[in-house]
Amino acid sequence: MLVPKKTLPNTVTFAFLALIAANLIWAAAGPVIKLTISFIPPFTFLFLRFLTVCVLILPYTLIELSKTVISPKDYWKILILGVFSQSSIIFIVFGLKYTTAVDAAIIGSIGVLMSMVAGYYFFNEKMHNGVAVGLALSLVGTFFVIVEPFLSNSHVINPIPAGLRVWGNVLVFLNNIMFLLYIIWSKISFGQTTGIIKKALHFVHIKPMQNKYPASLLIAITFYVGMISMLPFALLENLEVFGPVNYEIATLDFKAYLGLGYMVLFSSIAAYFLFEWALDYVSVGDTAILGYVSSIFGIPFAFIILGEVPTKFGLIGALIIAVGVVVAETSAHLRRKKRKVFGL
Repeated sequence: MLVPKKTLPNTVTFAFLALIAANLIWAAAGPVIKLTISFIPPFTFLFLRFLTVCVLILPYTLIELSKTVISPKDYWKILILGVFSQSSIIFIVFGLKYTTAVDAAIIGSIGVLMSMVAGYYFFNEKMHNGVAVGLALSLVGTFFVIVEPFLSNSHVINPIPAGLRVWGNVLVFLNNIMFLLYIIWSKISFGQTTGIIKKALHFVHIKPMQNKYPASLLIAITFYVGMISMLPFALLENLEVFGPVNYEIATLDFKAYLGLGYMVLFSSIAAYFLFEWALDYVSVGDTAILGYVSSIFGIPFAFIILGEVPTKFGLIGALIIAVGVVVAETSAHLRRKKRKVFGL
C-alpha cells in the first residue's frame, strides 16, 4: 500500500474506515436520487440539495476562511475541483432519469478500475500488463451493459425508449470519468504530484496550487460552486424552458423530503467530507479497492428502494466486468508481492 505522506498507522486505518463509510453512503445514493427526481425536477433537485448544504455549512466555511488565506492564483483551480466533484453530478442525475439504478451500479464498477489505472499511471508512472488486460475486459463488459436496453426486452417493464436508456447509461459512464478527475485533482490540490503529473499540467499550462489548504475547506467551497452552477439551470427549468414541470414544494410526497434529506446530510456533507479527508492519507489505488463497496451494495439498495433487478444481459455485462476486476486486482497483488520480495 502506498501512503502519500508520513502519518500515524491509526490515521491510515481511520482513513480506510472513512472511505468505506463514504462508499456505503454513495451505494444508496443512486437509488435515492432516482426516487427523488420522480418528485422534483433534476436541476431543481440539485439546486435545493446544494442550497441546503451551503446554508448548513456556512458558519464552518466562514470560520475556516477567516483562518486561511487563499491565493488568488488558486481560485480557478478550486473552481475546477468544484466542477469535477459537484457540478458534474448532473451526469448521474440525468443518467438515472433514463436508466436504472442497477445499471448505474454495474457501470460504476468501471470507475473503480479506472481509479486503479490512474493510480498506476499518474502516481507510480507504471502500469502492469495484467491491469491493462483487466481494464480492457471491464470496458467490454461496461459497453455490454450500456447497450443492454437494445438487447433485452426490459421495455416490457420500463416504458422509457431503449435509445434514451442507452443515453442514460452513457451519462452514468461520463459521471464515473468526472469522479476520477475529481480524485486526481484532489490529490494535486494536496500537493501530491509526480513527474508525469507535472508534465501533464505543464502541457495544459496549469501549475499546482500555490498553497496547501485543509481538505474540509476545499470540499466546503466546492458545494458553493455546485450551487452557483445549478442556479441558472434551475431557474430555466422552473420557467419551463426545458419543458413542462409539475410539482409543488409544499405538497411533495414525504419520500421526496426523505430523499433530499439523505442527499444533503449523508451523501453530501458526511460522505464528501469523509472522502476528501481520507484522500490526504491514502493512495488513488486504495480508493479504487474500497470503491467496490459502492458498486457491490448499489444493486441490493436498488432492489430495496426501487424494486429493481438486473436483466440477464446486465448480469452478463457485470460478470465480464467482474472478471476484468479480478484479473487487474490479481495482477496488481502479484506485482506488489514481487516488489516486496525483492525489496523494491
